[in-house]
Amino acid sequence: MEKISFETESYLIDSTSQERYFPFLEFEFNESAIYENDIPKYFLSFSEDLKSVHEVGNWIMDDLEKNGHNLRQLIIELGSSFNLKWDIFSSNVGKFVEDSWKSETIELIRFSDNLIEKTKTTPRQSTVLKNK
Repeated sequence: MEKISFETESYLIDSTSQERYFPFLEFEFNESAIYENDIPKYFLSFSEDLKSVHEVGNWIMDDLEKNGHNLRQLIIELGSSFNLKWDIFSSNVGKFVEDSWKSETIELIRFSDNLIEKTKTTPRQSTVLKNK
């Protein structure tokens, strides 16, 4: 699976034990991180090549049109179909700790058809994607 490195920043969240929040300010409007259990894990890009290079784009776009373009709902439901906690927003938000900014390099896995196929074949068998 293709990994993509990002030079990003993180912040400590008040009242947590050293948990960091990653706002991914460098993302474009058509890019998003997918969090698994509140940890940024996957990179989703809706670029022009999404449909041709990463076949997952075809059914994501179809499903987004069906659900009123609610990407968050789609990702949560997709993760749930694999018994995984996915979201495009971290729940680790709150008041930032002053002066806690830190530059970091983080690797995200490109969200693609290969990732979905691998996830479908794990013991957490999907019910939603079998017909896609």
